[in-house]
Amino acid sequence: MLVHGVGLDHTMWDRVLDSLGASRRVIRYDLLGHGQTPDPPGPRTLEDFVVQLLAVLDAHRLDRADVAGLSLGGMVALAAAARQPGRFDRLALLNTVFERSPEQVASALRRMAIAESEGMVAVADLAVDRWFSPQWQAEHPAQVDQIRRRLADTDPVGYLKAYRIFIAGDPLMPEGATAVTATTLAMTGELDSGSTPAMSRALATAVPGGQVRILAGLHHLPPVEAPSTFAGALSEFLDREATS
Repeated sequence: MLVHGVGLDHTMWDRVLDSLGASRRVIRYDLLGHGQTPDPPGPRTLEDFVVQLLAVLDAHRLDRADVAGLSLGGMVALAAAARQPGRFDRLALLNTVFERSPEQVASALRRMAIAESEGMVAVADLAVDRWFSPQWQAEHPAQVDQIRRRLADTDPVGYLKAYRIFIAGDPLMPEGATAVTATTLAMTGELDSGSTPAMSRALATAVPGGQVRILAGLHHLPPVEAPSTFAGALSEFLDREATS
């Protein structure tokens, strides 16, 4: 199961779907308030996203699964694996925030203020420049345009609900990570300024038996930026025998 990041949708995985699906069943879905999934009225909590993930598993009649989540999707995947450890064999926490410093939280709050005051087009412009180098943008205009349009078209109400959760984090963490029984990989890009290598190392330490992998030269969206490298690294992890 693949869980996308805040402001995006299931199409975030398009460039790695064929590779990941060559030898395994792949399920991807849109988080509440994103893509084709409506934003239910009222406030949003992390528990809502956990319930949604488990409901997708139930809809596909899966008692157990491997789950890979990126950014907010990683936070959701970790939360689900900590609360319902019996449902997951492998857990891939991709470009996932963990134990942020006050300065890192302040940076996220500034980005949320931009979303509130200037809207989703400003969010899209800011994200593209944070997630991709100028050279990569120049060499991949179609992929940049797809990400920019996806962000700009995201429901702003649903986005802000999700982003507030992204900033607040999981109230059960970091202690709750010890409840995870799934074989776990924490992986991020070497140049990801928001979901840093230090965070992935902390995740791998917090989860029993956790592993860490840092993708050299990559930023926040390796499935888009370097699909072959990303899919190869994730597949290598998924192909190992689970220890849970």
